[in-house]
Amino acid sequence: MESPRSSGSVRRHARNISHPTPQRAARGPLEAATDDTPQTPEPVALHRAPPNIDLRFLQDRHIYHSVTTEDVPSPFLNSTHRPPVDTPLPHLIQHGHFRRAAELALRSLLQSPPTAAAQIFQLLYTRLACLVLVSRPDVAAAEAIPLFELASRSAPGSQQVVEFIPWHLRLLLVRLQTIGAADGGRRGIMALYALASEVRANIRSAHQDGNASTIELWEGRLRDLGLRVCDALVEMGELESAVRHLDTLPDVDADELAFRKAILRTRVGDVATARQCGSAIQDDMKRREIEALLKVADGDHDEAIVSWQSLVEDFPDREHFALNAAVSLLYVGQIESARSMLESLTRDIPAFPTILFNLSTVYELCTERAPEKKASLTQQAATRQPVPASGGWERATFEFKL
Repeated sequence: MESPRSSGSVRRHARNISHPTPQRAARGPLEAATDDTPQTPEPVALHRAPPNIDLRFLQDRHIYHSVTTEDVPSPFLNSTHRPPVDTPLPHLIQHGHFRRAAELALRSLLQSPPTAAAQIFQLLYTRLACLVLVSRPDVAAAEAIPLFELASRSAPGSQQVVEFIPWHLRLLLVRLQTIGAADGGRRGIMALYALASEVRANIRSAHQDGNASTIELWEGRLRDLGLRVCDALVEMGELESAVRHLDTLPDVDADELAFRKAILRTRVGDVATARQCGSAIQDDMKRREIEALLKVADGDHDEAIVSWQSLVEDFPDREHFALNAAVSLLYVGQIESARSMLESLTRDIPAFPTILFNLSTVYELCTERAPEKKASLTQQAATRQPVPASGGWERATFEFKL
């Protein structure tokens, strides 16, 4: 399970399902939201492209939408941590002010020379990525439509522009074009395979040139695309297909493959095969993590708690172990212990959607003062020092189940 913060859909309901949300054990096949969430945008690098590439069509103000703050709790809007209006874009990104960064990236994009393709594409990536990070992938998908249309054209010069789009933006565009699509995600998989075909062509060209660094670059991208296809299959509910697809990726790290297969097999209820996959993992932490998950799958929550707590002691920097321990405590009825552990996490680490949602759920389960407790949690999160981790400093109301 995961919190309602998702890069594939945006939920704005006043109430959410009151189920605890275990943190995903791995990033990859089962991380539909966070796995495809864009990396934190880098500060804009100013480069100029050949003058025959004109991106005036991306500077039409009618393409873009205003991003309201109606889904932001008032403590964040009134916080002293809110940046001044003249804060530069790199500072906004560095401190996790992604809503403001999206606004400034758009202003800078509209003011850029139409032939400054590298600058415009980087600003557009920053704009779209920040929209996803503030839970507005619907807006990002709408604003990316001109590039979707460009990629589908056969008009003279269109392919030249497409080839100049940076790789990280192309990956984000693949993700965005699946949002709201009626085909169940098939278009996204087709786009990933199209990129893979292009990557293979680049690998062949690099081999002909004898360029080792270029070969390594494109081979790494090909491996990444293979894992992204697996992610897309999981989102479609094609878990068996995802497992079979993993078997076609021989160049991926063996532990990574075994880890993903174990999780997928657990998802489809094949615990025995999941256990076999887990036993093949050489990395001690990953193997123990799978073993703890399998105890949860078997309903042996007492033993799972022991395993999670052991992982917390040995790997204190992996906060999701503590989060899973808290959820297991909740399963055995130790609500106060779960609450104490979750509250400790919110004090010690930057807030992220899963922990906020789970703690808000615990408040609903154990006290009649849940609204007051959740309001206090919101205030606490707003007073923390801004950081870019976990979607940034500013949080949305639904993360607190307000």
